[in-house]
Amino acid sequence: MDRMASGVSFDKTFNLTDLHVTAKVYKNVALLNSRTMEHPGFFGAFFLHGNLDFRVFAQFFHHIVLEFADSPNPVLDSDEEKAMRNAMAFAFPDAGILTCIRHLRATVLNILQIRSVYHMLQNETSVYNFWG
Repeated sequence: MDRMASGVSFDKTFNLTDLHVTAKVYKNVALLNSRTMEHPGFFGAFFLHGNLDFRVFAQFFHHIVLEFADSPNPVLDSDEEKAMRNAMAFAFPDAGILTCIRHLRATVLNILQIRSVYHMLQNETSVYNFWG
């Protein structure tokens, strides 16, 4: 099976006290679940680490790059973890690196919620200042 047919994702999913877990996950688009009509997801490598810096992620991706020897231009995605994305670009210089739509949606919703609360507080302050 051509690895380009499957989306490979890396996600720093868990924080376990001072430890972090980054998971490699992929959806195999060659398969389809007849009940859900979705492509099944599979876990790959798990990476336990204490730091969230470029050097730590670069070491992880140095090991992962060997899996893609037969796919010189993989398409990868991740969350918006800057150190991880920089390490991905370093290890896979010819790869397409996307941002996971789930993370983008969560970021947008978070920004909207923050702005909504900010505007609500601003309006309450204005009303309070006006009426005393």
